[in-house]
Amino acid sequence: MRIKSLVATRLKGKIWSTIILLGLCVECFTSNGQNSSIDMSLFNREWKNFLQHVQLVPADTAVSYPVIRNFELKLNNIVIVIEQNQSLNAIEKDKARRSVAYFLQEVNKNLAKNNLHLYGLDDAVVLYQKVLTTILQQKPLVPVLMPVDLHNSQLIAASVTQFKEYTVLNDVTTYKRVSSAPEFILQFLETNPEFPFADSLLLEAVLYDPMNIIYYLRKGNAALQQRIRNSNNNYIRQIVYSSNDKYATDLSLFAAQIANGLISQEDIISARAEPTGYFQLLVNTLLDPKNSMGSGFLLPLKNGIRERALAFYVNEINSLHNATDAVRFASVNGLRLQDLYFIITTCGNELYTSSYLGLYKRLVAKFNDKTADALFETLQWENFHVFIRMAANYNVLEDFLHRLSPEKMLEVLRLFINNIEEDPTTALENAMDIADSYNALCTVPKTCELIEATILENLERCVAKQHYFGIRLYGILNDLLKLVRQKEGLQQLWNVLGDYEILKHSSLENARAEITELVLFYGDEDGISSFSNFLKGYTDRSIWEVSRNKYWVSIKSLTDHPLTIYASLPLDMQQQADLTAQDSLFAYLEANDLQPAILVHRGHSYHLDKTLKRLAPSVKLAIVGSCGSYNKAISIASINPEVQVIGSKKMGSKSINDPILDMINELLSKDEDLLWPAIWNKLENQFRKDAATLTMFHEYFAPAHNLGLFVLKLYKANNRLL
Repeated sequence: MRIKSLVATRLKGKIWSTIILLGLCVECFTSNGQNSSIDMSLFNREWKNFLQHVQLVPADTAVSYPVIRNFELKLNNIVIVIEQNQSLNAIEKDKARRSVAYFLQEVNKNLAKNNLHLYGLDDAVVLYQKVLTTILQQKPLVPVLMPVDLHNSQLIAASVTQFKEYTVLNDVTTYKRVSSAPEFILQFLETNPEFPFADSLLLEAVLYDPMNIIYYLRKGNAALQQRIRNSNNNYIRQIVYSSNDKYATDLSLFAAQIANGLISQEDIISARAEPTGYFQLLVNTLLDPKNSMGSGFLLPLKNGIRERALAFYVNEINSLHNATDAVRFASVNGLRLQDLYFIITTCGNELYTSSYLGLYKRLVAKFNDKTADALFETLQWENFHVFIRMAANYNVLEDFLHRLSPEKMLEVLRLFINNIEEDPTTALENAMDIADSYNALCTVPKTCELIEATILENLERCVAKQHYFGIRLYGILNDLLKLVRQKEGLQQLWNVLGDYEILKHSSLENARAEITELVLFYGDEDGISSFSNFLKGYTDRSIWEVSRNKYWVSIKSLTDHPLTIYASLPLDMQQQADLTAQDSLFAYLEANDLQPAILVHRGHSYHLDKTLKRLAPSVKLAIVGSCGSYNKAISIASINPEVQVIGSKKMGSKSINDPILDMINELLSKDEDLLWPAIWNKLENQFRKDAATLTMFHEYFAPAHNLGLFVLKLYKANNRLL
């Protein structure tokens, strides 16, 4: 089943002439003299501005039209309710009318700054109506405001400045703004000691970083120190009590549990004598069913697990990347399944690809028939989405799911896909993760059918609720999955996004019809070896002209279609000489107005962030053959949305990277376009001679296989796929 257009007419042309403020009580703005006439003038001006803004916002018109229409009707309803409210006097009605105009004005400001997306309009107007109604009915505001997110709080506060209740709303908004950056709470309280929500902010600061409070008690502002010491909150009192203990750092993570009598200081001090014992105590305490306190009080434990996982295990495993697995992973010998799970899910950004794969291998080795199914219940579904996302990104999700019973696999997939629209801050990223799983999971027809049915259920649910943000996301996922399953379906995708199965030679050329390619090496042992291997591809002096200085090598094709490759030398990494070489090369390129169209990263995954800092908008093709480079594909696209990316989901290797680069450079030197299906077929045949190499090649992705990136681009596109 396909969800039909939600409206009979799509918006056409530059002027959205079909959007008019039908039914709005114009007389409401004109019936009370000069001030109301001014209000009407302001409203008319802002409505025209609104129409101009929304026609410029990239959006699916099949969804955006009803969003605008719904927004219009709800504004209309707010004005009608104001006019029909017999309990309001003329002054109060005038304030309320002006508030509607101010609200629209703030919406326009946010749309202009890209701080508000079209799909957020419905939530904004509903929350505004709720707040305005509460003000007019003179009911308590704080219970209504506290669940509202910071962005909408700021928008609504600016709409009701003429009401006396603005002070409360502004205080709540300030509380939300300050608490969103908890590292600055103490600084704020020093200059605002009488802030109405000071005690709540103080608790937020303690939960975020209890040790920072302990340090503050030793050398902070005297007045704020006294306020902390005089707090009636049991949790804060426990932090104060243990602040002078020599084990304060370790005790502070368990302060809430100590205060509630769930654990003793003696047990903690005893466990800290041995790293694994202390780490397992953190995990056990987090998972203890007696921990019935709010999630905020578990934050110190979660932060402690992450910090100790890095200090006790991950940093060492990463640093031993050249050692044998027996040596490299010795520190996690004896850890339980739940310990390994939290190491993986709390340190995802720090783990090298090979570190992740080694830990995952040890995690699943602990499964038995019961354990695999009971995994997430045992872990109380902590970090569930993180675990599934990482498994998809590192191409082990299919392996994990096949270790579950069919019933449990169904449950896990549903939880992975369901209700992503509920958290706007993560919804788009979650949609991209779901799309990234298609290639792995849709090789099994029954699994693919399950995914399709679950996506369609969520799409229909969002349509029934008129949740337009959800409609957009699940609509994209539904369309994209259908195209992936169709033999020729991707052609429809290329019609919308541009063809990712080809990269034209002309698109890579600069104004002088030349192509500039940049290759960055790093000065560790593997980088030096890769550089030596790389140079072997350019020894034919009848085809390539090679020159070298102390920082880089340049390789120029001697054909009629100039391609120049600039490669930084892998100088001593310990002295950061490799980065100095790159700096020198970039200075040369900039001085000679040479903008690279191709960027090649030749180094381990832990060097990749340094390469991405060099990524310029001129780059049309990024080849990032390090381990797990797929995880950085979206970061690359955020710098240049049109970039095509080649990389690996698992292990990167020079035995794959060099043949890919050699074939690309050979084709470009002959003035040929890069046809990725043909290139991938040739490479496949070339690697068939060695089974291990072929297996490694299958972990690489061509530009047309980056489904998560396509979700991002489709979300910003103006139309639907199907």
